Formats: sequence, structure tokens, C-alpha cells
Amino acid sequence: MNKKRWALVVLIVIAALGYFKLFYKTYSTAAVAKTADCIIVLDVKRITNTIIWNWITTPAQWKKISFSSSKNKDAVDWKDMVAIPDYVFVFHAARQPAGIWYTVLQVKDADDFEKGVSQFGFEKSSSNTFISTKDGIQLFKEGENLLVSNAALNDSNYVSQVAKELFTDKNYASQLTLKKAIAAKSHAAIYIAANNFLQEDAIIAGNFDKNTIKINGNFFPKKQFSFAENNFSININSLCTLNFTQPSGAVYDLLSGTDKENISKALNFNIDSVFLQNNKHYSLDIAGIKPRIDSAISYAYDNDFNQVQKVVVNTVQEPAFNFSIYGDSAASIQKYFIQAGKTETTDAGQLFKPMPFVKSYCSIKNNQQLNIISANYHPSVISSTGNAVLYFNLLLTKIPADLLRYLPDAVVKSTGNIELIQIKATKVKEQLNINCIFQKKNNGLPIINW
Repeated sequence: MNKKRWALVVLIVIAALGYFKLFYKTYSTAAVAKTADCIIVLDVKRITNTIIWNWITTPAQWKKISFSSSKNKDAVDWKDMVAIPDYVFVFHAARQPAGIWYTVLQVKDADDFEKGVSQFGFEKSSSNTFISTKDGIQLFKEGENLLVSNAALNDSNYVSQVAKELFTDKNYASQLTLKKAIAAKSHAAIYIAANNFLQEDAIIAGNFDKNTIKINGNFFPKKQFSFAENNFSININSLCTLNFTQPSGAVYDLLSGTDKENISKALNFNIDSVFLQNNKHYSLDIAGIKPRIDSAISYAYDNDFNQVQKVVVNTVQEPAFNFSIYGDSAASIQKYFIQAGKTETTDAGQLFKPMPFVKSYCSIKNNQQLNIISANYHPSVISSTGNAVLYFNLLLTKIPADLLRYLPDAVVKSTGNIELIQIKATKVKEQLNINCIFQKKNNGLPIINW
């Protein structure tokens, strides 16, 4: 065989190996319990390939590669303990608390696994169970199978139930269910089984590239859960815009009594008296956060007992906003605010008392529109309109840096390079479509800073 043929054979072998390494994927049919009502699917190879490609095509992210390793030879990584599959399935089991999730992995090396659980602070509570109270993780090992859960220590019975279903009874989710999520061909997908709200299974797909993260989902609610659209006016230059139509009675009743009570406490008024079925839609426009100079006067006495006036000047950050309620209930809502003592008559108008951090006023227009407007708000030119059930637009770059300190450090770090978050819900016949976009700032940095 001449050199050209040898070179061709080598090239074919390399291409085949590259394909299997980067693109060929398999999945386990025994990784999800039959009782799973929500499944998150992570396409590991698609995620890895996209990250690598984004890095290669963005020189600003390149860093010097160091081939030296400072790793302790006796230390064990998670990749030494367990094998990472092509698809990672994370699922929730029906009739269990909403916050408990599971995933199944395969132990790669038994000795490394024993070293690893000790190194990462897990305590062996039984022959099968390892618990990390610090990280809130439980491991249930059955042979080479490993069930990982974030169930708390006192929720071990939940873990045992799922472990029995998977490893003893071998009751697995159907291949058709898994294929529905995988068929989305996305970096991540969420499968939601038909339930009291959905008449059909729903799939939410998430994808990302160098500049955006996009999340899309199509839902078929049951007939009693109806949604209406409205043509909303939008100012895309505002810090935050939120528009939504009045939920139908069945949708509104999905909120529990506790949920309604908590929301009412946060808003400082009874939401059952405001979100009425005769309303049509709602609009919130936060133009921005504006500074205001505030002075406080206090008095002290000098050594001769003379009164001395002290003036402390502070710069206060206040939101400039306009919240409007449209519909036949506008006059009734204003009457409720007055009777409940939520307003106060002043020379400037009806002061809205539930908004203590910025002076705002409540007024009514044509008995069809109730406005709650801050004194520092000035209308902006409308830059966009469109039909939607819900529209949310948040410009993170317009949030003052000194206000970000009130957020958790991890949130500030991970979202520091995101410029825009936009969520839109639209209706096509009986189908509800949800689209969400995270837009990166115009720079060479990664969209998410881990």
C-alpha cells in the first residue's frame, strides 16, 4: 500500500474516532424511575462541544495553558469516582416534595469511590448510604449504580423509595418518554408529564451560543385554564417592563391560600381585592433607578448647652415607575384602596401608602384605568408593540452597581456579563408558547461566569 493510501486510511480512522468521541451518543434506559413526573436532560457532548467551539472562536477568552499539575497525587476527583454519561438525567419523583431531585450515575472505580466520599466529607450512615450534611447530598450505592439526591438528612425515606423502584423493582421510565426529551436536540431539555394543568406532555428546550441563551417551550393547558392575549406597548429602553393579561379564574386558583397570603404581605395589599376577573390586563414600567438627595436634620448640644443643628445629606436611590390596571374593576379597586387606608389625600393627589420607598400617587382615568405612578416618573417614547399573554423585559445594565450588593455574590458573578433578560408568552389557538432569551453584553467574555 502506497503512502497516499496509508494517509487516507489514517485520516478515515481519525475522523471515525473523532465522530464517536465528539458526536456519537448513547443513553441508559435504567436511569430514570417510572414515577418521574419531571425530567431534566443534559446533553453532555453537545454542551462540551459548544463550549470548546465558543472558546476557540473567541480569542479574548484564551488563556495560557499550563501542563504542570499541582494536584495532590492522593486526591480523587469526581471523574475518578463516577463515569459521566453522554446524557445526564435529573428527575423528580411524583408525590415527593418539589425540591427533591435525583440522578443515576455509574461508579467507575470502587477504591476511588471509597476514597472520594471520605475526601468530600461524606459519612456512611448504612451499608448503602453516604450523606454530606454540609452540601445536603445523599448517595445511595447499589453495586455499580449510584443514586445521587439533594434530599435532606431527614428525607432518607424518599431516597429509599426511589432506590427500591430503580434497583430492586427495576421500574423505569419508558423509552418513549426519554426519547421525547432527547428529540429536542438541545443542550438541555425538561420533560413535564401531563398533569392537572397540562393535557399533554410538555418539552422545554434550552440552547446557548457565544451571545445568547434561549429557552423555548410549548404547552397545551387543559380547557379550563384559558389565557388571553393583548396588544402591549413596550419601552425596550426601560430598566424593567412587565405586561400580562388577567389570568382566568382557574389559573388564578392555582395559587394556594398560603401563596396569596405571602404575596399580599409582600405587596402590602390584598391581591384578591386587586386581581379581579373584570380586569383585562396589567402594565408595569420601571424607567430606571433615579438618585434623590435627602437631608435629615438633628439637634445636639455643645459644651455650653447651646443647641446645634446637624444636617446629614444622603443620596437615596428610588425607582421611577408606572403601574397600571386596565378593566371594568378599576373604580372598585380604587375604592378598596381608599377604604382599606392604602391611600392618603394630599395636595398632590392620592398618596399610595403601600409604596414606602418612593413617593407615588394613585389615580383613575375614565373608570377603565387605574394608575399608580411614582412622583419621579416621566413617560418614555414607546419603542415596540406586540400581542402577548405576558411580556417581561429586564435590562440588567441599568441596575446601579451599588444596589447589586444586596444580591447573593454567586448571582452577581454568574449574571455579571448578561445585558438583557426577556420572557414572552404568546398563544397559538390552544397552545401557549414560552420564549426566554438571555442576551450577553457586547464583549469577548463568556455569557456565564462560573
